[in-house]
Amino acid sequence: MDEEISKESYEYQINGSIRKIHKVKDLMKSILFGILILTVLCCHGQQSVYYNARIFTGDRLKPYAEAIAINGKWILAVGNYEDVIKKVNPSAERINMNGGFIMPGIIDTHNHGISGGKSLVKANTNDESWDVAQLVTYAKKCLENSEGLTGDVLVIYGINITLWDHLYEIMDLLNKGVFESQPIVLRGSDGHTSWSNNAMLHKSGVTKEYIASLKSPERQYFGTGNNGEPNGFISESGYQKIKSALVVETQFGQAAEKAMEYNNQFGITAWLDPSVNSFNGSYVNNLDWYRYLINKGKLTAHIAGTVVADPNGDPQAQISKLKALQKEYNAPDFSIIGFKVFADGVVEHPTHTAALSLPYSGTTSYGDLLIDPEKFADFAIQADKASLLVHVHAIGDRAVTETLNGFEAVRKANKNKTIPHTITHLQIVKLSDFTRFVRLNVLTSFQLLWALGDPTTIDIVKPYIDPTLFRWQYPVRSMLQAGATITGASDWPVTTANPFKAIYRAETRKGPLGVLDSTQCMPRMEMLFAYTSEAAKALRLEKKIGSLQAGKMADMILLDRDVLTVIPEEMRDTKVIWTMFEGNKVYDTGK
Repeated sequence: MDEEISKESYEYQINGSIRKIHKVKDLMKSILFGILILTVLCCHGQQSVYYNARIFTGDRLKPYAEAIAINGKWILAVGNYEDVIKKVNPSAERINMNGGFIMPGIIDTHNHGISGGKSLVKANTNDESWDVAQLVTYAKKCLENSEGLTGDVLVIYGINITLWDHLYEIMDLLNKGVFESQPIVLRGSDGHTSWSNNAMLHKSGVTKEYIASLKSPERQYFGTGNNGEPNGFISESGYQKIKSALVVETQFGQAAEKAMEYNNQFGITAWLDPSVNSFNGSYVNNLDWYRYLINKGKLTAHIAGTVVADPNGDPQAQISKLKALQKEYNAPDFSIIGFKVFADGVVEHPTHTAALSLPYSGTTSYGDLLIDPEKFADFAIQADKASLLVHVHAIGDRAVTETLNGFEAVRKANKNKTIPHTITHLQIVKLSDFTRFVRLNVLTSFQLLWALGDPTTIDIVKPYIDPTLFRWQYPVRSMLQAGATITGASDWPVTTANPFKAIYRAETRKGPLGVLDSTQCMPRMEMLFAYTSEAAKALRLEKKIGSLQAGKMADMILLDRDVLTVIPEEMRDTKVIWTMFEGNKVYDTGK
């Protein structure tokens, strides 16, 4: 019996041998995979070394370098010249940058790319602070040149929302003379407000009787005079009635290409497009135009898209529809990563649809909370379980709080923090919510170009909200100090996508009416991270882009100045000399 091996012992030895064999196989697979990666990096494409440069890498552990080597679309090495040159072939091209400043491609975490491109081929005032006389002159010019017409309607985009303070003057001048029978629509740059003249109201069927037939929540989106007649001012979902009377245009190839050119000129090589499609009845669909760019070989940025959802609707039905869209449209540089949700509207007078914790001054209105808290929590839980990100528009502090409540329910239900859900805009955030962003791994997406002392943050906000809320407008520095992840965004075409103007504003918060709370001024270095490595997290692409590190994609830009050392005003005027996307220059001034 001493020489016999028991059945249990025998099986143990055999199983142990099998486990060892599997371990060896796994090791061999890892080695072969590593060899394959090295082969791809070292043998595919032309190798180039950019040296004698000032490089901001976007890597917090090693933020500076003097040389970078790329091979095809990939980065081979970053560091000092002696170390980098050892990683390339003797035949590698060596490019002396003569002290030029290189940084990662800019990542914008809230950019309506295709919609922005459409605005470039339409009548557009580009958010300029015009008076009504200038607007009327521009409208006449557009009609004379048939410029930017949508069918027989003159739609003028990018109207600075301070013009709504002159509504009666607009009503007087754009309803007579050459405009009396010409349908006109003015679209506020905020994307939430508009105005239509009498000819357009008639064309779209917006009458006193129509408004009276609506339920209370919808009725408030239509401005009326004392007699109940519409005055043409329309906000939020009320615009769908106007939109339904417009010709649906289907040829946006030129606009899609212009969107790429526009963003690339500012060094933008990736963005999150929050509205590539919609399930909430807003009839947004830009997916085919991104596919157009892919098929034409003209997609020169990494795009992460979200679909506008109905957070109060059936989560599973919307998840199934989104999964079907992923199968149809996802491509190497384009992916649908989740949903966009509107939690509220906007805070500025006269709209007042942002959801606040205290009523608007002199009223009993707290704004419009567009999410049912319990339904939103369930929606977000189900989306998170399906590995889908939720990107939420929240401007008022109550909307922010309720959104965080929903994300807290997600973390408790699903026992993970892996998906970095995001809240965008964040105009008013209360102090008690700052640390919740950290605890719940919820990212911020700030449009800090808007954080300045001007009429949009003072004249049409301050008199209408409680002072305890006004003090926390765009509280980005406090949130950074609380540990929140700050990412940069533009909301183009609401305002320019130029990141350097936004960084200047974040750093100084200067405007024509002074500084908007100097305690919230951001360090420039943090803003550079906000537009690179931190922003990559919001697109769920941090392993691929966002910093200049070996193994990541060669997305980088050359600037005309050292943005780490120049004064704020000089940094604001920074120009991009060239933009490289996946190792190819997609924008180049030739300088």
